[in-house]
Amino acid sequence: MCINRDVMSYCLLLFPLFGMANFSPFVSDSPNISVVREDTMVLLPYGAEDSLYSMECESDSFETAFYTNVNVKASVTCPHVSETNFFSQYVNEALRKEACELHDAFVQRMSIPQEDLWEADLDERIFHYELNLVCSTPFLMSFYGSKYQYCGGAHGSVRYITKTFWKQGETIRELTLDDLFLPGYREWLFQYCEDYFKLNRCGYYSYDDYSWVGFNPENLDSFLLTEKGLLLIFQNYVISGYDDYPVTLLIPYVELTSIANSDRPWPLDHLKIH
Repeated sequence: MCINRDVMSYCLLLFPLFGMANFSPFVSDSPNISVVREDTMVLLPYGAEDSLYSMECESDSFETAFYTNVNVKASVTCPHVSETNFFSQYVNEALRKEACELHDAFVQRMSIPQEDLWEADLDERIFHYELNLVCSTPFLMSFYGSKYQYCGGAHGSVRYITKTFWKQGETIRELTLDDLFLPGYREWLFQYCEDYFKLNRCGYYSYDDYSWVGFNPENLDSFLLTEKGLLLIFQNYVISGYDDYPVTLLIPYVELTSIANSDRPWPLDHLKIH
């Protein structure tokens, strides 16, 4: 169902949405949007005094909209880096594939009328996925963005997304923290972060009693490799409540030498970090 790169879906964008129950979305022959993205600021509220900005990059956008017994809208904006080599081509395909899968899953789920609607529910269901390029070298590309969904209730939900691709010889992989650090690193990082949040009374740790906070090592899943250090990004309700931006913590690389896995090639070398 996902639209290929040469086609964009405009579903009922020029037509009234109300009173058109069970209308099926259609795909037009309009070309896919490709624009140069403006800089997007990534706020670093904890552990840094500055902000991280996205890099200039073309993007692909597509959108699906239709009506069942609610208005449904799903939109995607995905970076499209200049395809100068196999690495950039691989990254573009991987990013678009995942974005399309998420888009299609939402559209499929919302393609039937919604049941048990509450008066407080808005008469709409929304999905928006957006990524930004924040680091690019011949061997390393990092992306930051978010996935927003509203499926009824008081408000929608946001999940912050980070992706880092690394090229080593002919091999390309999407990095995880497991690729960078020794076994047991999660407990070390967790303790480092929790000590910082307690000391600076961040988020939930600003309360005198924070024994109820559910922060644990498994929450360490979103990160970016920046020139200044490892940037950890925490989802809503982990360190603090629902907000318009994530809680983040920047850890200088010098602090991480004890847990770095020296047996595996260290991709940070390509960032010229010393």
